[in-house]
Amino acid sequence: MATLAMGPALASEGSSYTTMSVAGLRTGVIINEADCPNAAGSVWVTAPHADGTVEGACIRYYAAGLSTTNPDAIVFLHGNRLARSYDSEGRLIRIGASEGYGTATEESLQRAATLQAAALGHPFIILARPGYYGSSGVAAEQYRRREILLVNAALEAIKQRHGIARFGVSSQSGGGPSLGGILALRDDVPCATFSSSLTAFDERDRALGAASRAPALRQVTQDPYDPIREVAKVRPSAERRVFVVGDPEDRQVPFPSQQAYAEALRQQGVKVAITTSTAVGATHHSLGATGQRGVGWCLDGLPDEEILSRMGRGEATYLLQGGFY
Repeated sequence: MATLAMGPALASEGSSYTTMSVAGLRTGVIINEADCPNAAGSVWVTAPHADGTVEGACIRYYAAGLSTTNPDAIVFLHGNRLARSYDSEGRLIRIGASEGYGTATEESLQRAATLQAAALGHPFIILARPGYYGSSGVAAEQYRRREILLVNAALEAIKQRHGIARFGVSSQSGGGPSLGGILALRDDVPCATFSSSLTAFDERDRALGAASRAPALRQVTQDPYDPIREVAKVRPSAERRVFVVGDPEDRQVPFPSQQAYAEALRQQGVKVAITTSTAVGATHHSLGATGQRGVGWCLDGLPDEEILSRMGRGEATYLLQGGFY
């Protein structure tokens, strides 16, 4: 029998049912503004759905190294944690969670942020995407335009709360659409790194070909935000540097699709540098630590050539025990 997620749950005040759990990730969790803590670690933001209906979300973030005012901060946009299973005809039969989801706690994510702030030499923020790691929302609605608007609104609220002048933003895998949107919407992101990131829907689908039984992303994503098709909105800037790093053996987001986005940025006049590295994991996909380091080196003012050389040393070089990638 197929096992599909039910509609999102409405969490009441003090409820322990959150998207930090596997069950909450599968179903999604909707909360009211009154139940969103008005304190560091949470921001209440709003954004419209595709039909124009405006709805709020409580976005969680885990930050370390911030002072009263901050010249910069590194933000990490994590990848997907949903695990979808399809039959031989491409029909969705099960929605689960990736291995290990549900083990993270607010405390462990805070410890990871502290560890990574120290290693990177900059304030570090883990921004939980809608429907993940305590943020309200529905993870199954990922890649929609509304997700990008919510992430951008959360970034602005965090900037105002903590007096942050500029951001370095790194995305891993499914965090790519949000970072692509941020580049189109903001002028305070001088450094950005896409690691193994989804940035070109059709190009990814074509590159996967018969290796994927899943339907095309565009078919299952309402009001999608596909970065390569929004690239004309990214304004070239002498102060902005963008890096793209991927593993040529990546079996989740094939490297040619990442190259296509980098080339589209370049044609738009954006300063972009692309390189390869050796990811960790059986699918050659995980390069989150490398991406985070790249953003830090960019904020430090290292030249492109040095950053590319360092990123090419392999993900295992930069992994921190207890880090979040």
